[in-house]
Amino acid sequence: MPLLAGLGLSREIFAQPHQWLPGLQLFTVRDSLAADPDGTLRRVADAGYREVELAGLAGMTATAFHERLKHHGLAVPSIHAGYDSLHRELDGVVREAFAFGASFVVCPSIDVEERRTADDWKRVCRTLVQAGRTLRSHGLALAYHNHDYEFAPFADGATPFDLLLRETDPEDVKLELDVYWVAKGGLDPVRCLRDNAGKIALVHLKDMGRNGETVELGAGVLAIEQIVRAALAIGTKHLFVEQDDSADPLRSIATSLKFLEGLPPDVRPRPT
Repeated sequence: MPLLAGLGLSREIFAQPHQWLPGLQLFTVRDSLAADPDGTLRRVADAGYREVELAGLAGMTATAFHERLKHHGLAVPSIHAGYDSLHRELDGVVREAFAFGASFVVCPSIDVEERRTADDWKRVCRTLVQAGRTLRSHGLALAYHNHDYEFAPFADGATPFDLLLRETDPEDVKLELDVYWVAKGGLDPVRCLRDNAGKIALVHLKDMGRNGETVELGAGVLAIEQIVRAALAIGTKHLFVEQDDSADPLRSIATSLKFLEGLPPDVRPRPT
């Protein structure tokens, strides 16, 4: 039986999920993308992906990258932008989001020097709120992507994740929930999704092998079908396959999408 399958969730929680397009976080194919952009994007599209999330420009200009993505029929609903850029170069982030037609800008991580204490995290939250409000004034939404360190408690038992929820408003800062890192942090991803309905706009679908490493969807211990159901039920807008490490990333992304296409019809991704 899959680990972390959800704790007594009712059928009503998962009623009438919305349709979604198969998405990929391009960090998964970062090396191939840098070496052969067109060949890699062609393989991504041929595998069946229709949306991608950017994790940098892979050595290209935004204009050149966008043209390549359009040529291969890949939409970009979301881009990642570093915390420093959100803090100090927000105008450039806005221009980049507009260049790709993205709706979401995601802060992918916080450097360890910036997040040692609860006060550090409160300062991070203030920075994110300010950036989120500015992005919202441009018609964009900001989201924060978790790792496992957000679930490590401070001395008083609170966690950075608790602070993110308490010190920000979903209008200004949403979440991109990475279910692998939620599990690494000791939480049930299904419950975390359910408990944070209204806050989570994006999800990274990533499975965990028995050795704790990232593996193809369906090859690990996470309850991926239940995770997808929970994400769709709470109104998550986009779900992106991601695998941090693989001996053959292009093979891995095809395997993961094939698993998703084998889910029951009401929750499998729609290619068009």
